[in-house]
Amino acid sequence: MSQNRPRRRVEQDSSKSFNFNLIDPMAKWVNRKLEIDERLSPTTLRKVLWVGFLVTIYIYFQHNFDGLIRKLDRAEKLLNEQRASFISHKSKYLFASKQSEVERKLEQRGFEKNAQPPIKIAFEKP
Repeated sequence: MSQNRPRRRVEQDSSKSFNFNLIDPMAKWVNRKLEIDERLSPTTLRKVLWVGFLVTIYIYFQHNFDGLIRKLDRAEKLLNEQRASFISHKSKYLFASKQSEVERKLEQRGFEKNAQPPIKIAFEKP
């Protein structure tokens, strides 16, 4: 059974723990540089730095997003150009492979159309 007893507090040796607070000296430095008398508290400075950090992250992601949009626009334009090129090449190929066009090209090279129908060769099965 457990009893409701307060836990023992562990005493921390202040010489062993390293607690370095950077905000307090920064607040004092900003107050000194701006020549104001302690009107910028460390908690206010901490909030200002946090908002500045969030704004920096927002700007970074927005910049990357804009770059991605530009790349997508370029890729879409290139794709449309290649699609148009493919369609024009395909139509030229289909036109050139028609029987009438093949006959016309062969006549220019000296071949004539065969007027006789093809001869059927049949073998008897034994």
